[in-house]
Parts: sequence; structure tokens; C-alpha cells
Amino acid sequence: MIDPKTEETFRSLTGHAIHNRESDMAREITEAGQSVAEQVMTLAVQAAAYVVIESAERWPTAADLKSAARVVAKKSNVAEDDALSYLEDVVFGSGAQAGHPMTPLYVLAGLVTGYRHPQSGDWNDWLDLIELGIEEADAMRKETLPAAAYRLFRK
Repeated sequence: MIDPKTEETFRSLTGHAIHNRESDMAREITEAGQSVAEQVMTLAVQAAAYVVIESAERWPTAADLKSAARVVAKKSNVAEDDALSYLEDVVFGSGAQAGHPMTPLYVLAGLVTGYRHPQSGDWNDWLDLIELGIEEADAMRKETLPAAAYRLFRK
């Protein structure tokens, strides 16, 4: 279960990132404290991976990540090369948060405003679905993953 304070801060910071309000982001991160800030950034990494995987409708390829990076560059203040490097690390690498400390939130902001989920209204509604998916995945035992993948991807 996502901690309510983390979720509240995550939603607020994502909104600030969408509207490019960096000073509000910095203030809120400071007020939240290091533990909540770390949890928010981890959630932003997971949410970005979710959006990229869902938009590709499969495990993303390098071409899918390039396409996502273009979307991020158009919808946020993150350069395409930086977005691509970040997404490659999130999807193919360690998920590390290199670069600008707010990169995870800016990339997520670009993704949720650049892509539209067909079953949700706005980015905030989509975050509801993303958080539900993250919570379900966190509760899933590793041994059940092959069965879940089979069920999801069979035609």
C-alpha cells in the first residue's frame, strides 16, 4: 500500500512538474522530508515505467523509448536526449535517478500529459490506475508472474 503522505506529495509534485513550478517542487520536497521525498521519487520511476510499458503495449524496445523521449521533450522541460537516457536506465538499467533531482517527476509529467490513457479522463485519473497497478504488483508473489504474464498476453 502506498503511504497516504507519499501519495499526496507525489500527486502534488507531479502537478507542479506538469506546470513547471520548480520552486514549488523544491519547497514541497523540503517540507516533506527525505524519507517521503525518496518514496515519491521511487513512485515516479515506477509510474514512468508503467506509462512507457502501457503505451508500447509490450516490454518497450529502444524505438519505443525514443518515441517516449520525444513526447517527454515536447511536454516538459527535459531535453529529448536526457529523457531517453533516463528512460533507458529506468526500463533497461538500474532505475537510478541520475541528473537533475527532479528528473523523475518531469519525465513522468511529460509522459502523463503526452500520452492519454483510453480509460481515464486526465493525468490525475491515470495516476489512480497507475498507483493501483503498482500496489497490485507489489502484492504479487514472484512465483505468480509467469501465470499473470500468460493471462495478460495470450490472444
